[in-house]
Amino acid sequence: MNKRQWICAASALSMLGSGNVFAHGYIKQPEARGYLCKLGENSQCGAVQWEPQSVEGYSGFPQNGPADGQIASAGLAQFSPLNEQTVSRWAKRPITAGPTNFTWRFTANHATRNWRYYITRPDWLANQPLNRAAFELVPFCVVDGGMQQPPQEVTHNCDVPPREGYQVILGVWEVGDTPMSFYNVMDVMFADVSTPPDPSAWQAKGMLYPSIDLQVGDQAMTRVFDASGERSDLQTRLQVETSEQGQRNQWTYLLASRINQQQSQLKAGQRGSDGAIQPVYGQNSLFARADSGIQRIEVQIDKATAPNHDLLVDGLQPSYRIRGGQLRLEFNVTAVGALQISSYVYDHDGNAKGFAATELDNNSQPLSIDVESPVPGHHQLVVSAKVVGSEQVLQKTFDMMFVADDGSASYDFTFPDGLRSYTAGTRVLQPKTGQLYQCRPFPQSGYCMQWSAASTQFEPGIGSHWQDAWIAD
Repeated sequence: MNKRQWICAASALSMLGSGNVFAHGYIKQPEARGYLCKLGENSQCGAVQWEPQSVEGYSGFPQNGPADGQIASAGLAQFSPLNEQTVSRWAKRPITAGPTNFTWRFTANHATRNWRYYITRPDWLANQPLNRAAFELVPFCVVDGGMQQPPQEVTHNCDVPPREGYQVILGVWEVGDTPMSFYNVMDVMFADVSTPPDPSAWQAKGMLYPSIDLQVGDQAMTRVFDASGERSDLQTRLQVETSEQGQRNQWTYLLASRINQQQSQLKAGQRGSDGAIQPVYGQNSLFARADSGIQRIEVQIDKATAPNHDLLVDGLQPSYRIRGGQLRLEFNVTAVGALQISSYVYDHDGNAKGFAATELDNNSQPLSIDVESPVPGHHQLVVSAKVVGSEQVLQKTFDMMFVADDGSASYDFTFPDGLRSYTAGTRVLQPKTGQLYQCRPFPQSGYCMQWSAASTQFEPGIGSHWQDAWIAD
């Protein structure tokens, strides 16, 4: 157990003993980066989209706490996508300098030492990983927690320093009775107060997500709706002509650019500090003029007719014998097309008992799965394959029985040991299947010795003509 695991375990025991629960919480307003993942306004976020309340790391920032480059994730590997940092990667919330409310939402509140708020320096580098050098290390706002449990929501009114353009604010909730804190970053955009507001006021009505890579021939298009229904006259369509255009950050940029070129009531991109909306490589907001009557904008992807793909599985047996408390499944998978293949073993109650994975492109490969704590009874092997570059999934499911080793079975050799000694009646254990096989009587017994790594047609239980030489025992 490492130091962090030991501390967490000790803290957990002390909290259980005192009747407390683990702390969890996130900044609800302005929405933190992870919370916007949950809301769907940030994409490709990983696990944080399901638990924005869990971005927890060691206390002590800036002297201690998460390492540089891992501040946004609090140093947790499962939340590492939060550490990606470019000027266009994340959705931004408008903000102005001066009194600003910051609202925390607690899903499990806790005795609190304090809350602290930090902001990036005016000259920070927005395309570099977030590090301590990017922040003013003296917090612009500190709220004492008094070592008390806060209510389920708490709001702090803080005086935000003046800044220009895109900035990051880091909120830290330091828990009082554990060595941990919660780290939330907020991506904000300071408005250019010298620029008068645009009377046509562009309003966000949708989002263009870099969700998947597209293939040549695929199309992406906008669908625009007002109170009367869909406006086909405002549709913008992009057909992918090269593999480079199909890359997720590329086609979103191209479609956003085409919207801005073709439409006068729509815009796509990210809004700058001067209010201008420019396309970016990646996630783009979709805007409509406030006076257009447009209520929402959706993006639809039409996939070109996909080439034929298939998943083939062979080499399986209807039953397998557990020997010495162990069992290994061995089988072959064949991909027609480019496939990402995952194989799972489940017992009758649906508990996972083993896993193997590979990626194939119009070729075959043997796979093996060591079954965890095998027990006699009905089991299933599920082999699924995701078509590379597509959302298409293929699946094959196979039923099989695991049989207990009653101790009565014995054998002369583990195949192919002692190959030249095989005669009629010789019993061998096939390690690839866990099955026993008996060499057939003369004259077929001569086939039992006919095996090599390059010539496997008579391999027991595996070869294409194994039944000419062997009897399953």
